[in-house]
Amino acid sequence: MTEDDIQQIFFVECEEALEATETGLAACREGTHDGETINAIFRAVHSIKGGAGAFGHTALAAYTHGFENLLGEIREGKVPLEPALVDLLLLALDCLRDHVEAARGRGNPPEDADLLARLEAAQAGGSGAAPAPEPAPPPAADPLDDLDALLNELSAPAPAEPESWLVHIRPHAGAMTKGSEPLLWLRELTDLGGTCELCDISAVPTFERLTVEEGYLGWTFRMPGSVAQESVAEIFDFVGDEVALAYGPEGTMPPPRIAAAPAQGPATQRAAVAEVPQAAASTDAAASAPVPAPVATVAAPPAGGAATQSVRIDLKKLDMLIDGVGELVIAQAMLAQRLTNENLAHIEELALIETLVRDIQEHAMAFRAQPISSVFGRVPRLLRELGSSTGKHVKLEVAGETTELDKTVIERLSEPMTHLIRNAVDHGIEPPEERRAAGKDPEGTLTLSAEQKAGRIIIRIADDGRGIDRDRVLAKAIANGLVAPEAQLSDEEIHQLIFAPGFSTAATVSNISGRGVGMDVVKQNVKELGGRITIESVPGKGTTFSLALPLTLAISDGMIVQVGDQSLVIPLTHVIESLRPTPADVKGMGTRAQVLNARGTFVPIVPLGLMTGADAAVTNPCEGVLVLVETEGHGRAALLVDAIADQRQFVIKALDAHYRQIDSVAGATILGNGKVALIVDVDFIASTAARNHAGVTLAAAA
Repeated sequence: MTEDDIQQIFFVECEEALEATETGLAACREGTHDGETINAIFRAVHSIKGGAGAFGHTALAAYTHGFENLLGEIREGKVPLEPALVDLLLLALDCLRDHVEAARGRGNPPEDADLLARLEAAQAGGSGAAPAPEPAPPPAADPLDDLDALLNELSAPAPAEPESWLVHIRPHAGAMTKGSEPLLWLRELTDLGGTCELCDISAVPTFERLTVEEGYLGWTFRMPGSVAQESVAEIFDFVGDEVALAYGPEGTMPPPRIAAAPAQGPATQRAAVAEVPQAAASTDAAASAPVPAPVATVAAPPAGGAATQSVRIDLKKLDMLIDGVGELVIAQAMLAQRLTNENLAHIEELALIETLVRDIQEHAMAFRAQPISSVFGRVPRLLRELGSSTGKHVKLEVAGETTELDKTVIERLSEPMTHLIRNAVDHGIEPPEERRAAGKDPEGTLTLSAEQKAGRIIIRIADDGRGIDRDRVLAKAIANGLVAPEAQLSDEEIHQLIFAPGFSTAATVSNISGRGVGMDVVKQNVKELGGRITIESVPGKGTTFSLALPLTLAISDGMIVQVGDQSLVIPLTHVIESLRPTPADVKGMGTRAQVLNARGTFVPIVPLGLMTGADAAVTNPCEGVLVLVETEGHGRAALLVDAIADQRQFVIKALDAHYRQIDSVAGATILGNGKVALIVDVDFIASTAARNHAGVTLAAAA
């Protein structure tokens, strides 16, 4: 592993630490924090500081040192955590993000002098120390008194120097394979005034067993009494899992730990820093007057311990695994079709392979699953920024933040959600005076929710604002030439107009919205994710944007159907049932439209053959099969197909990457016979059917 690889791991840990700090400070702002919250914030900033120092990022290390000092005072209760201080810490966090980005080579380090001065002032001002009274002018001194005091001072014994103490260092087996560099540790100990008294070579093996990556040596350093234990421990913060420390007199060197030793697997090799027991001794006291520590032992981790095992994996490698699983699914489908056509004797082995492939696919997809809280967690900061620029106070309510979905979906979800939230605050939620006049709470409410439903994730962004003025939207669309003046549009069609490029009803342009860019980007981003966005709005009550997204972008289950000379795939997450209707179940509407009487509910029938232009496709529902599907925002529809060919997993391939985006087509896949089949966009077809059958009462989504 190269130094660049180690640095990349450090920056990944920086991102995790920044997210932890953001979450902790959000809890502090809401008043739901406790002592452990403050400890978590302190540890996160401290870990960034340790890594910055190890990799030579001096600006980042210096800034985190100042940030950490204030957090330490807060943690010890010396500085009260008031709302104004939380705001200052949030500013400090923003600056810390900029420092991390600069360390990654993405810009110059930010100007932090003023902010560091404010942090230092907050640290001093929160100590609770009252200003000392002005001293009274001293009386005139007697020269003889000064002479006596000088003689007494010269004759007094010199104060005793604090007694020195020992620290013992032992790298773990394999420490050097992870980028650890003992020479750097030893230099830093020397810079603190330490001197090496012993280099333990007892664990060095014979030449034929020597491995350069193993850590065989141990060192004992004598540190000056003026150096605190914490200063030494900080040197090893970033590599804490790879080295054992012990403090005390001679003979306390941690035992060597060789990789081949029993019960020392990678998951249980944890660094142990033995603390010196000092009852009721504060950090400051230990720093100013360290005492010789008793013998300190390093506790060995239990054999086969229950510590959580984890490993960091580069996202590109994980993507390669997912792609490989996708190809495995295709190969399994091809094998299944060939064996089924040629020889039924291997049906049991084929079922076993199919089960194993499905298990591999589910485990591989679980690697990428992450809770949506990583997106929801950024919203409080966004609302605070919007509140300061708009003067609107908005309360956030969140539900379903533990809902998991694919990491790729999460990464691409942040931008559209940011646009929707900014528009909700700027356009939807009224100013406090307007809300009071309407009998509302002056503080607006924004609700975020997420849930899994029918194999998709449904994300809702709702506000309790003024709602969408449909008359104004329609008038603006007519003025812009988007629709004809005589057009008769439904409420849903009017709502969809706000996603038109360049469309905006804002009277003034602000730095938040009003230029007509953003909402069209939202729809495009959601569409590229294979999802749909719908709007529900009640004037005076508020607006809800609902995003229906796939849980993953890679592999799904589908029903393969035959339509004339074409094979199509219907995602199984939308399918309710399939049936062969009787003539009594089918009712005509007008000259061409037909509906299905599904247990008392009329559902529009959509002939897929007419939509795809397939040759010789069935047009009479009683001669084919109706696949009843359900969508989140457009009710149900009955898709007319010739026959159902199979049901199996399919790998989703984006069509626009090789051709272009087509309405009614969600993507493409490769079947077991090697042919390409289109994946039906059920949401688009259901919404089209709902518009074409305006007189039909569609079944409500469950």
